[in-house]
Amino acid sequence: MTELEGMPIANIVLGEIIDEVTQKTYIFDTADKADVKPDLSAGKEDILRVKNRIIAMNRTEDICIGYDIKLTNNTFPTELMAIIDGGIITSDGYEGPEVGKVIERHPFTLNLYSEEKDYDSETLQYVQFAFKHNKGKPVEFKFEDGKFFVPEFESHSRPKKGEKPVYIKFLKQLPTGDTVPVTPTGTGDMAVVGGTVTQSNSDVGVTVTSNVKWTFVKAINQDDVTAGNFVVKKKSDSTVVTGNVTIDSTKKIVTFIPTSVEKGVVYIAEAKAVNLLDASGTTTAILVEFTTM
Repeated sequence: MTELEGMPIANIVLGEIIDEVTQKTYIFDTADKADVKPDLSAGKEDILRVKNRIIAMNRTEDICIGYDIKLTNNTFPTELMAIIDGGIITSDGYEGPEVGKVIERHPFTLNLYSEEKDYDSETLQYVQFAFKHNKGKPVEFKFEDGKFFVPEFESHSRPKKGEKPVYIKFLKQLPTGDTVPVTPTGTGDMAVVGGTVTQSNSDVGVTVTSNVKWTFVKAINQDDVTAGNFVVKKKSDSTVVTGNVTIDSTKKIVTFIPTSVEKGVVYIAEAKAVNLLDASGTTTAILVEFTTM
């Protein structure tokens, strides 16, 4: 006989969302609760009964086809809103998806990390629960006077053929590396010599003031609006400036708001060639130099 000893796990130490289209990874440590319920294809039970006797029974089992997940978070991260709700982050906030139209939300992998605790409350190891191929649902809003707004994000996880509905791993440390913390970024307090610097070509114009704004002639593919395609860096050594890249609802205006820049330094703002929304081609890349003050 084998005696089973359970593993005491507690807390949501970290949440991680991986956009399966752009491959961007977002981490957040403000999750409060996650309700994970299996979505079942219910089996059937046929009973052959003759008067007061059961002669035979034919039963098919329930089959799990995925999970329905409700994640409660203690803060309001617009990045999660954009992925789950299906809208876009703008230069001054967030806009939900257009009403009356079907939205192709990006599928994402949701990883939730808990921790195994020792009797003295020390963390022995971490436990990762992974749910693949989630699709978000429109976000519900509940406001109450005198209380903090606590958003709830819902999604459906539907694994593909041959995959498992949940993967559980035991880890010695939490994930690190190429991740984007889900926190507000950008200060918009940059100043440039001359007050305004501009540049343009046949596809796009760029204006540098307290931020960098690219205005395109035609709408572009919002999936191409990434930190890799819209870059601000030092001219001297190509050090990349961190900041927040957003696109407006027309999909023509991209704004970069820097986290911080140094004064008296020459920078280069670059927009690489990106795909047009109508798939008719790509834009022409553009560079502009400016000096901070």
